[in-house]
Amino acid sequence: MSPTQPHVTWPEPYSMQGIGEDDLIDFTPELKAEAIIAMEDYVMGGLFNPPIHANNSDGKYAAMNCPGGAGGVNITSPPVADPNTATLYVNEHTACFALRLIPGEEADLLFPNSTGTTTSQFANGVPGATARPPRHPSGLPIWKPPYSTIVAYDMNTGEKKFTVPTGETPQRYKDVFERYGVPESEYGNTGTGALVPMVATPNMLIYSDTASDGTPMLWAIDKDNGEIIGEIEAPARSSYGMSSWTHDGHQYIMLQTSSKLTAMALPAAQAESSGY
Repeated sequence: MSPTQPHVTWPEPYSMQGIGEDDLIDFTPELKAEAIIAMEDYVMGGLFNPPIHANNSDGKYAAMNCPGGAGGVNITSPPVADPNTATLYVNEHTACFALRLIPGEEADLLFPNSTGTTTSQFANGVPGATARPPRHPSGLPIWKPPYSTIVAYDMNTGEKKFTVPTGETPQRYKDVFERYGVPESEYGNTGTGALVPMVATPNMLIYSDTASDGTPMLWAIDKDNGEIIGEIEAPARSSYGMSSWTHDGHQYIMLQTSSKLTAMALPAAQAESSGY
């Protein structure tokens, strides 16, 4: 019998699996002490840390579930693969759910009461299963960076090829680090904490995220080691999928930007596009 719900043990995880005191931000003693205090009302634990019930004897508010339904991979940034090199690229962002249980009759209804028309009777439902998450008073995430990464896996062996942060450290985080006296050389690039769309081409991996000042950008990185090859400003923030193709000798990149699709290419492609 497994002591918990069985879970994958190989390849290595791409995101935080549970949370403990060692995972809390600790660039200075003050930051670490504030993180510990912020977590006092929460139960930390492993990957399948169960929710706790309200008004429990320990006086705890909620249980931390990491990555839960908030962290890891989500629909706005599906993994992409390169079949030629048998490499899978996974974008994750570090986040957790705080979970607690309350009696159904005390819950605010998500839908009006219903009598139920099948063998299962409807129960009261609340708008989401999460409780108020812990907040670090500094405004930084309560856990250590990086806050979002791209992880490359060799699908022949399951080993990680590289892990790199996405985008750039947001300026608001830089301001906090400066206030606490933490030099940039210590925290490096924290990643934005966003989920980013990606596309693998024959010679690079392209993804969309934001610069420190919030400017939408496209980054191209080396598919083998994650090093930045190039970057260019994008017309808007992008989410969900990204695609790329060639037409008449020119490469195009399609972004999903808000309620529209945006195609990008080098200026020569526009001059020769004949309406494309």
